[in-house]
Amino acid sequence: MIAFFVELHSSCYKTLQLKYFKLKDILSFLCNLEINSMLKIQLVPLFLIIISINVSANQVYLTLVREYSLGSEGRDILVNEGVAYVISGGTLTAFNTTEPFDQYAESYLGALNGTQSMAFSGRIAYSIGPGSGISLFDFTKDPPALRNSILTNGTITKLVIDYGYMYVLNQSAGLQVYDVNIADFPILKNTQIIPGGEANGIFVKDRKAYITTTNANLSIIDVNDIAKLPIVGSYTNGVKFYEPFVDGNYAYVPQGNTGVQVINITKLPFPEWVTNLYSRKSAKQVVASNFYIWVADDKSIEGFFNKDAKTFYFAGNYKNDKTINRIALIEGKYIFVATSDKKLKILRIDYQY
Repeated sequence: MIAFFVELHSSCYKTLQLKYFKLKDILSFLCNLEINSMLKIQLVPLFLIIISINVSANQVYLTLVREYSLGSEGRDILVNEGVAYVISGGTLTAFNTTEPFDQYAESYLGALNGTQSMAFSGRIAYSIGPGSGISLFDFTKDPPALRNSILTNGTITKLVIDYGYMYVLNQSAGLQVYDVNIADFPILKNTQIIPGGEANGIFVKDRKAYITTTNANLSIIDVNDIAKLPIVGSYTNGVKFYEPFVDGNYAYVPQGNTGVQVINITKLPFPEWVTNLYSRKSAKQVVASNFYIWVADDKSIEGFFNKDAKTFYFAGNYKNDKTINRIALIEGKYIFVATSDKKLKILRIDYQY
C-alpha cells in the first residue's frame, strides 16, 4: 500500500506539470486509476491533500490594481529609471512605475509622438519614428528636446542599448552596432548579416546578442568581439520565432500556437532544447525573473515556475477579454499590460510560497 501511495503521488505530480489544475482534470485522472471503486472513494481525501501540498507552493495570483485608457493601441512598453513608456500607434505615454502609478502629462512627450521603438542610455533616448534615421532626445529637459540624429539606410525595427553600445535591427543590413558612450557622437562600429529571414526580435545580455527571425532562426552573436561580431551559436528547430528573452542559462523563444521553447544557451555552438511551455493559444512574448516566467498568450498571461534545470510548473494566470499586445515586468512585483482595446492595465503579483 505504501508503494501504491508513492506511485500515486508521482503520477499526480507528473499530471499536474501539464494541467491547469481544473477539477475535471483531477476527476478524470482519479477515474482512470486501475483500482476498485471503493478504494477510489477512500483515496479522494488523500489525493486532494497531495494536490493542495504540491500546487499551493510557488503559485501566483495576478490582481488588477489600476487601468488607463490610451489614445491608441499600445504596441510596446519600455521601462527606464522608474518610468514606463507605452509606445502606441501615434503617441508615446509615460507612467510612474510605483504606486499610485500616475500618468505624466501627455504634452511632456509630444515631440516623440510617432515613436516605433526606443532605447535609453541614461537620460538620452534614441528613437525611431515614421521617418528615416534615429533621433536623439534629451530627457533632462522638460519636454524632452531633440538633440541629434543619425542618418541610416534601410528599415529599422528595433533598438537596444547595453553597456554603451546600441544594437539596431535593420531589415536591409542585419545587426548594426553603434558606440554611444558619447551620446552626441554615435559611431557605427560594425554590421553582421542575420541568417534565417526577417529579424523580428533581439535581446542583449552578458555581451551576447540573441536575435530571432520569422523563419525560426535564433542567432547568438558575440558582441564583445566588436571587430568581427561572430555568430557563436545557432538554433533552428521550429516554424516561426518571436522576440527572445534570456534569463540565467536559458533563452525563452515564443513561437505562437506551439508555446515557448526553453533552450539551454550554455551549449554553444549548438544550444540544446530543454522543454516547451505550452500556451493556451498564441505565445508571442516572454519575460522572466526570480524563477518565474510570464508568457503573453493572446488574451491571457500565463505564469510558470522554474523548479529546477528541466522542470517548469504552471503557477497561475490572468485572463483578459481582449488581446494582450505587450507586457513589462516591474521589479518582480507588477506587470504592466498593453491591450488591443487601447488600455494599459497594471497587475499586482501576489506570491504563494
